[in-house]
Amino acid sequence: MTLVSLIMTHYVMAQDGIQKSVNVVMVNPSIKADPFWHKTEIITQQAAKALNINLDIIYGDGTRFFQFEALKSYFKNIEHSPDYIILINYPGNAKQTMDFLKQQNVKIITLEQTLSPEEQAQIGSPGELYKGWLGEIYFDNENAGYILASNLLEQAKVAKKKPLVAGISGHFGSESTLRNNGLLAAIKEHNAELTQIVHAGWSAEDAYHKTLKLLQRYPNINVIWSASDHMALGVIKAIEELGLEAGKDILIGGFDWMSNAIESINQKKLSASVGGHFLMGAIAIIAIYDVKNGIPHHPLANSTHNSFNLALINSGNVNKYYDLLVLDDLKHIDFKKLASLYSREGAVNTFNLLEMLEASSTINIQGSLKKKSK
Repeated sequence: MTLVSLIMTHYVMAQDGIQKSVNVVMVNPSIKADPFWHKTEIITQQAAKALNINLDIIYGDGTRFFQFEALKSYFKNIEHSPDYIILINYPGNAKQTMDFLKQQNVKIITLEQTLSPEEQAQIGSPGELYKGWLGEIYFDNENAGYILASNLLEQAKVAKKKPLVAGISGHFGSESTLRNNGLLAAIKEHNAELTQIVHAGWSAEDAYHKTLKLLQRYPNINVIWSASDHMALGVIKAIEELGLEAGKDILIGGFDWMSNAIESINQKKLSASVGGHFLMGAIAIIAIYDVKNGIPHHPLANSTHNSFNLALINSGNVNKYYDLLVLDDLKHIDFKKLASLYSREGAVNTFNLLEMLEASSTINIQGSLKKKSK
């Protein structure tokens, strides 16, 4: 049975959505202008609107201190606590945050896994020490780093290049470390050569300057793996300033499926992007929708965790998914259909991100590319 037919036959969802109003707060851990988190926020809002859930957004401004103060300010200035809160537990004050939210009598869904083992032990697993902590939605960063690196190395070998690799990582934290580990595993498996991994703090400007220095130090680099699309576009800027051709002289890959990165893959400058994690807030909304509608199979059912692998977009499939992913939102996704896919028994174990997006799309994305490559 296909995913599309499963939508139609497996589970009939409540036609009018949630009957009682449900109030949810999502904490965007960054600033309003952050490219990735802004897109994640928009998609979460789209899911909430489609599923009849009231959603407020507050901002953590990129640090654990600002996020905790934003939480305290929000709860101080409202008359009634929301039913649910969706947030990332910032390393350094996870216990303080969880203790505070426990006092507010609010149900919690966390995103990503960012804590050290020592700090994780302080708060336990969802539902263990904090009964209101319903679950955690995260993705496999190490596998994503590996998928991206492996594809870049395979592309290099097809182009008859002996891969000489540089890595542009994010900040000094668990997310970057896990992605770096995936890069290192792929390099070892493919018997490629690594020059060095540098950190650019998720900044395109820093990635641009670091790339200029790397290419001065190692002029024969032909693969640059980047921990974000935003930084990868900074890498491309540096490469082109040096008179080199991005996507040909040097293969570049990134994370996030940002709209300008999908366009860059279409233009054959960026060689690959791993993504799909901009859906994590929407997945949390789907979990809330299912719980409130009494749907037994949902993203957190039978487990307090929902982990999924990110997917790869490159020149081989960008034509197919261009019209869907080049947008700054997912306005062509029917989130009720997407929710019904999650409501299948065993859906967590058979989760295929691109298949689910394709099955939930209101447009025919097969061969739908209308733009011409420049």
